Amino acid sequence: MEDPMSFVFPEQSTDSLSSVLAMIQGHDPRPHQSAQPTDSSSSVQAMIEGNHYPPNQTHLNSAQSPTKQLRYSPVFDAPDKDLISSLPDSLLQEILCFLPIEDAIKTCFLSRRWRSLWTQMPTLLFTREYFAVKHAKRAEFVNETLRRFTGPKIKNFLINFKFDDSMDASLEEWVLFATTHHVEKLSLIFDGGFLYAPFADSKPYSLPQFLYLSSSLKDLILRQWVVSPTDQVSWPSLKVLSINYSRLTTEAIENILSGSPNLQKLKLHNCGGVNRICSTNLEVLEVDAVYEPHEKNESVTEISCPNLQSLSLSGYMYKRTFRVMHVSSLSNANLSFVMTIDKEDKYDCSKHRSILRDLLEKLCHVEKLTVGIWCLQVLSIWEIKGISSPLSKRHCLVLDTEICEWDIPGIVSLLQSSPYLKKLVINLYYCDNSKFEFDQSFFDFYEFDGEEFLDSTNWIFKCFLQSLEDIELTGFQQNSSGSQFLAKFMKFLLNSGKVVKKVAIYEHSGGLHKSWKFSRPKMYTELENAKKNQIILTLSSCIPSNVVSD
Repeated sequence: MEDPMSFVFPEQSTDSLSSVLAMIQGHDPRPHQSAQPTDSSSSVQAMIEGNHYPPNQTHLNSAQSPTKQLRYSPVFDAPDKDLISSLPDSLLQEILCFLPIEDAIKTCFLSRRWRSLWTQMPTLLFTREYFAVKHAKRAEFVNETLRRFTGPKIKNFLINFKFDDSMDASLEEWVLFATTHHVEKLSLIFDGGFLYAPFADSKPYSLPQFLYLSSSLKDLILRQWVVSPTDQVSWPSLKVLSINYSRLTTEAIENILSGSPNLQKLKLHNCGGVNRICSTNLEVLEVDAVYEPHEKNESVTEISCPNLQSLSLSGYMYKRTFRVMHVSSLSNANLSFVMTIDKEDKYDCSKHRSILRDLLEKLCHVEKLTVGIWCLQVLSIWEIKGISSPLSKRHCLVLDTEICEWDIPGIVSLLQSSPYLKKLVINLYYCDNSKFEFDQSFFDFYEFDGEEFLDSTNWIFKCFLQSLEDIELTGFQQNSSGSQFLAKFMKFLLNSGKVVKKVAIYEHSGGLHKSWKFSRPKMYTELENAKKNQIILTLSSCIPSNVVSD
């Protein structure tokens, strides 16, 4: 019967493998035709040994030698053995971990020394990107690889395949293999297309119950699983948990949190069914999108984590809202989520305004706040209707926005509520839709002009921008036509900010495009004004060559 491991080995000639082996061991792979070296090889050998005379030429005696004879010292010594193979097994196995699993296994052809090195690698990564075998043989390849593995421990074990019912019989064996080898980082990632699509027509994969009892597990990543422990969870070493596109319940999360006393980071991506997250250990909580197609009524997730330092609510939220209860240690918050509705639902602007206002009030003490487009435009409706944003103690404000017309009032509202603001970061996020579909009655009732609004609120900047020192713009595209609202907004910031010390513009690639420093001595007023003009012209993608630069 054909060896299943032959799936990973392409057909190679013996001469090719011998050549590779010889190169690694430091020998010339070419066969020796005679005992005498050729003229060319003799010349090279003579240079290495310090002789400068040609081969086969009699060496001059002292009487015949010139008075000044050049002497050459060896540049390097010819290696007498293979340096790579002299490394310890543990280090070679760590190096093999950087190769795709197929290539790591192929090293067994190199020599007797390498024959079993791969069988004790501390990392086993099975990903569809590196598989040359057909999809139907992936499970067979994994099974055979694990059967030949002889190492006592695995640090990192990854399964990342497209969702396939044919793997059902092997999944539990793979997880059991990882746990019995004291795995530290376990990633069980399946891709079946759109959310919950694999659960619609096939049997959902439930996480094996024995996995909930693991003392070695430190980092766990799950995608498209049913996470439902029936008994107590015991993950004493777990520090990072990421659950994606999976079925969850409030009871399951509570069981996991109570059984993970050292859990520091929890990430939930497109996981519904969680109405409460309470933990005294969590330091980082990320909730990215919640889509619950079967929910008829809106649900609320309460967050009570007194030691939480970073909170991120992002992505599209469908019939799911959040209520922050106890987060006294929070210093960094991200509100870049979007509340979505069905076509048959009516957009309730007042309800969403209330949701956002409650969040801002609970987060008024955070040092750094990130706000996305949707939240900015909800704040814009507040500002136009004369409703102010709650005062805050934030020192850093990050805006993920294109700065379109309907963002301006929301930004003004946030600046009004940030009297201690020292740093403003604008991540230029270009999108096709510059206006979300809010309540149509609002647009019918209010006539709004962004530039006119900026002109009418110029005094606000002068009153509230007394602490702003640092301004950053990221995602700048030099060849773009620029934004009239962004340029005018920056002009107001520069003219109104009394203590601005630095302005930096970073390109879309992440590299620094240009930066300016302001000292503001009276004698350099003309130079400082020239810097401001250059900033505005840069944002308009129209920089003349005669502008004074820093």
